[in-house]
Amino acid sequence: MNSLKKTPSEYPQMFHYHDLAIALHPEVYEPAEDSFLLLESIMVHPEDSILEIGTGCGLLALAYAYHGADVLCTDINPFAVQLTRQNIERNRTVLKGKIEIRQGDLFSVVKNHERFDLIFFNPPYLPTKKNERTDGWFNIATDGGPTGLRLTKRFLHGLRMYLRPEGAAYFIFSSLSNRSLLEKYMKNERFSATIIASHRYDGEDLDVYRITPTA
Repeated sequence: MNSLKKTPSEYPQMFHYHDLAIALHPEVYEPAEDSFLLLESIMVHPEDSILEIGTGCGLLALAYAYHGADVLCTDINPFAVQLTRQNIERNRTVLKGKIEIRQGDLFSVVKNHERFDLIFFNPPYLPTKKNERTDGWFNIATDGGPTGLRLTKRFLHGLRMYLRPEGAAYFIFSSLSNRSLLEKYMKNERFSATIIASHRYDGEDLDVYRITPTA
């Protein structure tokens, strides 16, 4: 995960992904190897209902809506929510599906009756000691706690309520984190897991996990 923070003078900054124009912000995690690995390793269909946790600039959510899926995306970072809202409006004419952004922590702003075919999360996964933590919304996007799994554990715990019985969830895991602990968390929450894509970058292995509920 690239933790390099650009200076405000370099913004506003834009990039293009296919027909989408995406603006960035210095307090919002910028799409990197992990983002594109998750985005490009999964096939999304027009009829899918999708939830993306921690949307950042909204790239994944916009890409799924571009292909016709109905997407709800969330982020705890108010800068990310504002930025994604602006990116939605910027790309409104090319989106084939519906898209909505809400501000909140993980599933806190998802309604009790809402269920999804697919749920995505690129969590903060860098193992971070207490004395290494710094203030700022950008740093929250990279801080995975001592094991790198602080947010992933909470994601797994809340996931089942919002995933349809035949649905699947996808998330990024880093080899810098504790894989045996992750497997324990998934087993405790009764999920079956498969690694569907991997990428080695700068001494770190990034994996995309696909998980589904077991009986």
